Amino acid sequence: MKIKIAFVEDNNLFYQSLKLLLLESEEFDIVGMFSNAESLIKDFPYILPEIVLMDINLPGMSGVEAVSVIKKDYPETKLIILTVLEDDDNVFNSLKAGADGYLLKKDSLVKITEKILLIKEGGAPITSSIAKKIIDYFKSENDRNNYLEINTLTPRELEVLNHISNGLLNKEIADKLFLSIDAIKKIAQSIYEKLQVRNRSEAIKKYLNNKK
Repeated sequence: MKIKIAFVEDNNLFYQSLKLLLLESEEFDIVGMFSNAESLIKDFPYILPEIVLMDINLPGMSGVEAVSVIKKDYPETKLIILTVLEDDDNVFNSLKAGADGYLLKKDSLVKITEKILLIKEGGAPITSSIAKKIIDYFKSENDRNNYLEINTLTPRELEVLNHISNGLLNKEIADKLFLSIDAIKKIAQSIYEKLQVRNRSEAIKKYLNNKK
């Protein structure tokens, strides 16, 4: 079954290029194409995409704002930022807002497809510069009300969370623990609920802060 995907891009040239790239792929079913975030949010309940590709610099509501709004109402949707520069502060701000990852607009169809599928499975490939910003952010957040009730996690959940914090994908964790990918997804969801977070990035932040 194809993955339901929508995208938001206001640059007409890239809009058309992205449309052609996705149409050529056998992995995706395009359920929505938009030039602004407001239109996507309005139509979201009717199309319910599994994945959204979101440009950062949009007219009206920015991609960062849109990520925050959509994640609040549709936490299961994978939101992927489209960017020209990997170390753009807006990429980091998008990840903080709840984005699940980002893609470079210069990437080929093969690389874009690989990254989308990787992010869909729980992976979050990032550059060293973005990783440093995340670490610095964790440090600055340490003094805020971010205490982790680690005792609410079972030994298995703690084990999975540790693997998540080390950057392992769901499949890699499943292989290590001799479990199915579906089992790992269920455990991860339980972790997120107990920690009151929306995604991997927030879970890792709480976990690392607790270890300090």
